[in-house]
Amino acid sequence: MSKGFRVQTVGSLWPAVLIVILILIFSAALLREGRLRDVDIARLGSLEAATSITEEIGEGLPVGKPAAAVIGWGIYSPEGTTVASWGTAPAFLQSTPSERVISEEISDNRLRTIRTLAFTGLPLSDSEANKSRRRGYGMRRLVLIDWDLHVSGKTGLWRIAGAAGLTLLAVSLLIMQQASARKMIKQRKLVQLGLAARTLTHEIRNPLGVLKAQQALLRKILPPDQSVNLTIIGEEVDRLSALTDKVREWLTDPAGKPVIFDVSAELQSILERQPWEVETNLPHPGPKIKMDPALFSSALVNLVRNAVESQENIPDTPPPDVTMSNHGKLIRIVVQDHGKGLPDGNLEDLFNPFFTTKTKGSGVGLALSRQFIEAAGGSLKIENRIIGGIRAGVRVTVDLPREKT
Repeated sequence: MSKGFRVQTVGSLWPAVLIVILILIFSAALLREGRLRDVDIARLGSLEAATSITEEIGEGLPVGKPAAAVIGWGIYSPEGTTVASWGTAPAFLQSTPSERVISEEISDNRLRTIRTLAFTGLPLSDSEANKSRRRGYGMRRLVLIDWDLHVSGKTGLWRIAGAAGLTLLAVSLLIMQQASARKMIKQRKLVQLGLAARTLTHEIRNPLGVLKAQQALLRKILPPDQSVNLTIIGEEVDRLSALTDKVREWLTDPAGKPVIFDVSAELQSILERQPWEVETNLPHPGPKIKMDPALFSSALVNLVRNAVESQENIPDTPPPDVTMSNHGKLIRIVVQDHGKGLPDGNLEDLFNPFFTTKTKGSGVGLALSRQFIEAAGGSLKIENRIIGGIRAGVRVTVDLPREKT
């Protein structure tokens, strides 16, 4: 079943891939069309600029400021000698077009046009005038215009930005669809895992009850020297029973039935019921939070138990500390021990179900604690306490949203 689901998910990605390809093709065509349009605009602008400059010079007027895209202009004799020039126009034309022929060159985003235009006011030499009359043309000059395609291509930049935006949107949709597909697969697996775990816990609890009853019966029948083995059997049965309870707890709603309560009073009551010695620093009256009290108790008992067990074989160490303080809209509970700390590579793995560094740990407690805390809108973080560059225990920080009083 899972294989079929995976194939279907991969197949559903093809429309998104096709959309991306089509957008890229469309963008390329749009850019090419935009480039051709920019060149056409430059040709028309060059003609207008050449005509305007010709009229102004022919009438003996100063040449006005050309269009923003004009970066150079020049007036030349038919032999290429400069009559007037500005900007990027060359001092001499190496090659000149024939009469009534337009020369055009595009390089480095610049369109250079050279065209022959008739002048009415520019003085020509007698030889030039006679040559023009013999050829049947009026008095002409060569007009060069250098047009910056970057300026006229600003609209092209907008087209590029639009195409890039469409492509980015399509890629984002593709990534989101892939993430959604992975999430669906993960949720499907979790549902299947939950069903299997619920069935297993139900099936395991009955044999455990039978084993516990048989252990009690054997303790009455067997001689006292066999009681040690029976004690070991009983401890292992209890451990397995506790593990099934943890798994069943894992499968319950992590939000539970939240109510508003005083955190200090609840935490003090929880710690007083435990057989451990713990140093506390809790404000009274304390801030209020909204959470299922039973799940809050389960999470904090797990954290304090871990702190106690981490230093139980280390002599002359002070008891673990449990403190509470306000942090803006949050309340912060810190549980820290004075043990040996944890390898840095294991810190994040601690929240994976069934991962444990203890010889007799179930590996479920921390995962449950984080699940309950996050369901209440909070966060749980574990880090090593470093003193003098040496690991000196573990600090667990719990942040929970504080209720307004």
